[in-house]
Amino acid sequence: MQRVVHFLSRRSKDFWTTIGLMMVALIAIVDYFTEPDILILYLIPIILVDWFAGEKPGVILAVASAMAWFAADVLSTQHDTSNVVPYWNLAVRSAIFLTVTYMLSGLLASRKRQEELMHFIVHDLRSPLTNVLTGLQTLRKMREARMDETEQELLDMALISGNRILALVNSLLDLPRLEHRKMPVQTQEVSVDELVNNSLAVVALWAAQNRVNIVYEPDPQVSTVIADPDITTRVLVNLLSNALKYSPPDTTITIRVSASANNTVTFSVTDQGPGIPPEWVEKVFDKYAQVEARKEGASTGLGLTFCQLAVEAQKGRIWIESELGKGTTVLFTLPAGKAKRVPLLEE
Repeated sequence: MQRVVHFLSRRSKDFWTTIGLMMVALIAIVDYFTEPDILILYLIPIILVDWFAGEKPGVILAVASAMAWFAADVLSTQHDTSNVVPYWNLAVRSAIFLTVTYMLSGLLASRKRQEELMHFIVHDLRSPLTNVLTGLQTLRKMREARMDETEQELLDMALISGNRILALVNSLLDLPRLEHRKMPVQTQEVSVDELVNNSLAVVALWAAQNRVNIVYEPDPQVSTVIADPDITTRVLVNLLSNALKYSPPDTTITIRVSASANNTVTFSVTDQGPGIPPEWVEKVFDKYAQVEARKEGASTGLGLTFCQLAVEAQKGRIWIESELGKGTTVLFTLPAGKAKRVPLLEE
């Protein structure tokens, strides 16, 4: 459903205005040949055009709908044109259509302002948060040999929490850009081992604190993929963070890389957590389902929404396999690179 909305939102204003006028003409024809009043049907093209094309095209549709209804009413009932009733009805319906148009436009404008405000707030959070993390990392290096176990644990906890907040901030900032295809994606041939190792370095501290072991199982036949290194590393970090969030202590998270069909490479992250309820497996990628998912204990945050958009922007696909009580596996594909692993020589 989310993909359909994104596709429709990319259509031009002229496209939506034309479609809307065609719908109004069709509804007017139906109105002419039917007895019941079908006022509600005229609202459908008005709402569609106002939502996807904006206020001005919406007003055009509102006026066109009122005039089309007036013509169908006069022609079908043979009103005396000197009678004030059809003109009164025209005024009432015009007021209804225009009210709906302006209310919806106001709602959309308010929503846009809220999104812009959130973007500004989140953007302003990133710089001081980065400075805090840099200071903590520097302090950790300077005093590592002189800290006792409690101090080390507290500092590690602060770094882990700070990195999780930074990941969320970055996801919030990049989601709108990915949704509207405004985020630059610079693909190149990149080492699979480099992607995985860079991701493991980010979550290593968290995994150690949670007593969770992370195992990497490479494919001897896979060496590189065509991907944006930074974005793909963030995808893996998000998936590992999700797995860590739901992994009990003394369990294992497994990262696997394997060659797959159509010259692609499949990455998978498998945990031994509680799993996801079947009814939520297909919904966890939808950012609008996160509130309800959290109530059901299936929330995975905005990380998976970012992962889906990021993988699709690199011509891959992502999906989930999960069973309650048996853990979750998140898989995604990327185009395979040309380089192959060089086999080790046996001594």
